[in-house]
Amino acid sequence: MATRGDRNRWLDRAFNVVTGFMQAVPPYLQATLLVLVFAVWLALLPPAYTLAYGPVESAVLPVLALSVGGVSSVARIVRRETAVAQEMDFMRTARGWRLPPLRAYAKHLVPNLLTTTLTLAGIIMTSMLGSALIVETVFAWPGLGSTVIQAIAVDKDYPVIQASVFLIGTVSILITLIIDVVLGLIDPRTLGGKHD
Repeated sequence: MATRGDRNRWLDRAFNVVTGFMQAVPPYLQATLLVLVFAVWLALLPPAYTLAYGPVESAVLPVLALSVGGVSSVARIVRRETAVAQEMDFMRTARGWRLPPLRAYAKHLVPNLLTTTLTLAGIIMTSMLGSALIVETVFAWPGLGSTVIQAIAVDKDYPVIQASVFLIGTVSILITLIIDVVLGLIDPRTLGGKHD
């Protein structure tokens, strides 16, 4: 909204540069940088999973390392789709009716953004499953990632590897199914049925 009609170009460029950079940095590198800044330099958070801190403090850095890139990707898509939707006829009509901005965005703009945003969010969430294995290893977090790395590098335990891959595949299928169901509820046109 603040950059519509070529206003505040510097803000648009700054947003694109920051989100593009955060999207391009891989999660394991983000994890290393977060440990360096928040655990080593500032000493605010633990560098790895430890019982000396609570589970919330130990989870902050891993969650940030996994989510920053995905949030940046979604933000870029939402920003682009918002700019396109702002120029559509329904938004021009809403502005012509002098609707309050909150009502115009909530009733007319947001429903048109949800389809693309939810689809992208589902893809990002499934890709985060693979990234989580590496980020867990960086933070020594006891979970599926450390189990898989142990099974591959040390034990050569192929049944554990197969079970882990099966579990990750099942979770990604469930995420995709949930996203498709939610999209069908929000916009029945995505179900491929007949349209009026």
